[in-house]
Amino acid sequence: MSKEYFIHESSFVDQPSVIGKGTKIWHFSHIMKNAKIGERCNIGQNVVISPEVILGNNVKIQNNVSVYTGVICEDDVFLGPSMVFTNVVNPRSHVIRRDEYQRTLVKKGASIGANAVVVCGNDIGNFSFVGAGAVVTKDVPDYALVVGNPARIVGWMCQCGIKLNFRNDQAVCAACGKQYRKTGDKTVGEIPVKIDHVPLLDLKAQYAHLKEKIDAVIKEVVDSQYFILGPHVKSLEEKIADYSGCKYAVGVSSGTDALLIALMALGIKNGDEVITTPYSFFATAGIIARLGAVPVFVDIDPVSYNIDPANIEKAVTDKTRAIIPVHLFGQMANMSPIMDIARKYNLYVVEDAAQAIGSEDDQHRRAGSVGHIGCLSFFPSKNLGAFGDAGMSVTNDPILAEKMFQLRVHGSEPKYYHRIIGGNFRIDALQAAILSVKFDYLDAWTEKRQANATTYKRLFIEAGLNTRLILPEILQGYRHIFNQYIIRVPGRNGLLSFLKDNKIGCEIYYPVTFNNQECFSYLNYKKGDFPLAEKAAEETIAIPIYPELSEKQQEYIVNTISKYYSDNA
Repeated sequence: MSKEYFIHESSFVDQPSVIGKGTKIWHFSHIMKNAKIGERCNIGQNVVISPEVILGNNVKIQNNVSVYTGVICEDDVFLGPSMVFTNVVNPRSHVIRRDEYQRTLVKKGASIGANAVVVCGNDIGNFSFVGAGAVVTKDVPDYALVVGNPARIVGWMCQCGIKLNFRNDQAVCAACGKQYRKTGDKTVGEIPVKIDHVPLLDLKAQYAHLKEKIDAVIKEVVDSQYFILGPHVKSLEEKIADYSGCKYAVGVSSGTDALLIALMALGIKNGDEVITTPYSFFATAGIIARLGAVPVFVDIDPVSYNIDPANIEKAVTDKTRAIIPVHLFGQMANMSPIMDIARKYNLYVVEDAAQAIGSEDDQHRRAGSVGHIGCLSFFPSKNLGAFGDAGMSVTNDPILAEKMFQLRVHGSEPKYYHRIIGGNFRIDALQAAILSVKFDYLDAWTEKRQANATTYKRLFIEAGLNTRLILPEILQGYRHIFNQYIIRVPGRNGLLSFLKDNKIGCEIYYPVTFNNQECFSYLNYKKGDFPLAEKAAEETIAIPIYPELSEKQQEYIVNTISKYYSDNA
């Protein structure tokens, strides 16, 4: 059996069985022999998977569910808490009916709500939705929404989970734009739509799905007229601290200010040296210079694009005060050797986790929880994005937390009394309220990004493009959250132009390393000082990876890249 999965110590897996990569099996569950579980499944607490059961990829099973022999769940199925399968129609305790088990097929993308019952011998259609407490006694058509006892059709659902409104037997999903046609009373199918463009990011689809909840919380804040700090900010800080594996979180006005306030809290000042990467968003180095400190760059690891710890120690001088590792594109830097160096030389470590909320290293440590302070960004394009700028600093140090709380309100404590000079770095209550709504969906969005990355890898390999491109590599044991999906292309400009000509959103992150930025010329670096970072800046392209991206859109992107190479063979 592969070891690239997680099984809680209280659970049991009988042999032989198959468990796919990335699957998680939580407390007090039992996987019985000859069960087959796909990749990236999430098996909740007190779940029983009986012999011969087959689960596809990305199946989610909530607590207290027994999946009996005869059940097959295809990819992307959701089973709600305490829902019930049967495998015989007329059970008796004194009559053995193992030879009478009937098959139940739950097709791709179907969802079954809490406490629902599915009588054996029936098929649950593709992307259908069985409401909580429903009792299914006959086949459920594709896309159908069924409720009640016995379950009856009361509507139709899009693949993305939004209820469809049909007019003249056609419907367009308000969230994702997919189109559907209804034929008769019990048949709905997706209308194929020619894909001729794909945006780099589509926040409209995300908002459409959450519009009702977000609009309501915005109205709540507006009605309260409580715009500065307050309960929404405190609630978000508590959620993010816990999620990041930290005791404290300080909501601030942007990811840039999260970095700035961190260095201010650590007392970084004029003439101090701070070691960091030359390959990142400008704020990483900009905030160092803004405080009068000196950015000291060291080259990157070419696989992860993160700072290479092997280069750090030789850059330490008697003026070095801190190290800023960046968890670029959603994958953590190698923090253990960085922390070893920091301890050896009594240095601070500030994690730039702007692109990495929820990412983990091979010790299951969350981004932001390893160093002295971690800095997050909620820029709209991030995995957890606000409706504008917002950020947060997280820490396990109560003294640093208290200082950052002071610094974000001009250094006052109590109000109007200033022992230190800070700034106006507060996060808006409106942004905090919106982020709290979105937070509940963060893990699901990240899992979809990870699934999209897996799909890309398969499509690129099937197209034979993995010999033309360098694809992202997930480090062993790490949780990569794929804020960006980066392909590496020697001589990229031709492909970049071709993607744009074919209306595929793409971007270069980042075209100029810090040592080659005009504003840092005073540091006396020259082109070629950091060859690995500079080569990455010349060869990388970001392509769409957002959660709502469909497989058809990914196929269009890969086919377009394939066409570019065939045309230029």
